[in-house]
Amino acid sequence: MTDPGDGPLERWEQRRDERPRPAARWRRRAVIAGVTAVLLAGGVWHVVSRYAARPRLTVVSSRSAIVGVWRLEGGRTGRVEFAADGRFSAVGLPIGTSVDGFTGQGKWSLDNRGGLVALRPDHHPSDIEPDASLGVVRADGGLRLCVGSNSPGVLCDALLGPATAPR
Repeated sequence: MTDPGDGPLERWEQRRDERPRPAARWRRRAVIAGVTAVLLAGGVWHVVSRYAARPRLTVVSSRSAIVGVWRLEGGRTGRVEFAADGRFSAVGLPIGTSVDGFTGQGKWSLDNRGGLVALRPDHHPSDIEPDASLGVVRADGGLRLCVGSNSPGVLCDALLGPATAPR
């Protein structure tokens, strides 16, 4: 004979007792929703940070944003100092075709838009373009100067960041 506890009603009651209670189901749903939210926020942060790191053309409202010492980023040596009187002094600035970069002095000016710093060396070397300039860009959330690239799809060959706060 069969055991009286093996009937369909008894099996249903046994399965009902093994099911998670409503509070446990809500906790599980809350954990899954929390994990999903954290993963989604991490993905958004990753996309935004990659966008912010890429140089984008920008403009400055006045020459005072440029005045100061700027150094090459990425472990490269080279710097340029822009004075308020419109003079600059550069050491190892990677404009032109020289392996060591441009070292010298001259005059600088900001174009009317505020997006380009024109450089006019006192003694113009033959390996530098006559209209040498640095673009004004925003990268990693801050202002940078860009040594323009001739490669398609590449905005900057090198970036200069402020070594000291602009005066």
